[in-house]
Amino acid sequence: MSTQVDGPWVVVVGAGPTGLFLAGELADAGVPTVVLDRVPSPVTSPQGNGVAGRAAVELQRRGVLDGAGLRVVRTPRFRFGPLTLDLGLLRSPLHLLPVPQRRLEELLERWAVARGAVVRRGHDVTGFEQDDDGVTVHATADGMLVDVRARYLVGCDGSHSPVRKALGIDFPGITSDGISRQARVTLPAGTIARTRDQVDLPGVGTVPMFQPVLTGRGSVTLAPMRSLDPSAPDDQYIVSTHEERGSADPSDELPDEELRASLRRVLGADLPYTESTSARSVVGNSRHATRYRDGRVLLAGDAAHVFSAGGSAINAGILDAVDLAATLAASFRGDGGGDLDGYAARRHAANERTLALTRLQHDLQSAGPTGDALRELAAGMLADRRTARRVGALLEG
Repeated sequence: MSTQVDGPWVVVVGAGPTGLFLAGELADAGVPTVVLDRVPSPVTSPQGNGVAGRAAVELQRRGVLDGAGLRVVRTPRFRFGPLTLDLGLLRSPLHLLPVPQRRLEELLERWAVARGAVVRRGHDVTGFEQDDDGVTVHATADGMLVDVRARYLVGCDGSHSPVRKALGIDFPGITSDGISRQARVTLPAGTIARTRDQVDLPGVGTVPMFQPVLTGRGSVTLAPMRSLDPSAPDDQYIVSTHEERGSADPSDELPDEELRASLRRVLGADLPYTESTSARSVVGNSRHATRYRDGRVLLAGDAAHVFSAGGSAINAGILDAVDLAATLAASFRGDGGGDLDGYAARRHAANERTLALTRLQHDLQSAGPTGDALRELAAGMLADRRTARRVGALLEG
């Protein structure tokens, strides 16, 4: 059986941070909007750990964080690859919102629905056709075929975006030759000695927390889970390693023995944790869609760009949504401000700058003489606070 659904001005594919923010922003402007997402319920596995940049301010301004006990701050220091930007306490240009992505998506969905957006989960988009008047989106839900007619379609459906692929838009870039493995681990108090911002690991020595530590065999990052989730157990930590990829493939379900082996290679000793959860591995990509628009179909968020260093994806995606929502709302009102090509040009240029910054951060962590030379040069330049603040302003977006 099939059914025809009419009504929305915009269909958004993908209920991640970009798609949900775009839907809420459009609905708040009076634009009828429907979000379609293929999974039947929100993803619960750990993903991002916070929002860094102007997106944090936009979330706060719109009331997304109201009642959540979350606070946006100007951060005096920020990691730039293996280096630290000293931004100063009073004039720091960079905002930070520590929040697990799962929690952020819960808040965004609640906010978007309260403003009139409709979120339909379990709707797997299988195709679409566009004409001069609009777009017909085909999906399956509970074994039924569903057609939704709208004026515009926006693909916010991730780095493997079926919407982008259906349009035949190229997604050139670079795949990293390294692999990152990450998990939540339990480190009982008796196994390590911990101060405020560092731990002493048996067989390793003192390891700073909250930053990548280069070992010559890769890097390791360790941070208490409570820095993101105050309700987490005191002995739970987020740990990640980065090393040469070799023949390893990324996996959403990383075996514990693979995590332990990676830690042993990078640290030169065993990390004495008792259990691990939410373990996965990822291979970094740095890619950018050649265009963000094809007629009445547009791209935003990870569907348009992916970055090889953390901390930029949500910021860039939400800033895409801010611009695109304003542009589509102007088109809906018919006041002559709906320049969709302008959206594509502005955000493509902005995200090119973000790609350059994240590629530099990635290269600063590389092993060998080239990485050593880059770190020495960059460390000297970033020691100047004015230069650090210029970089921080670029990260802010």
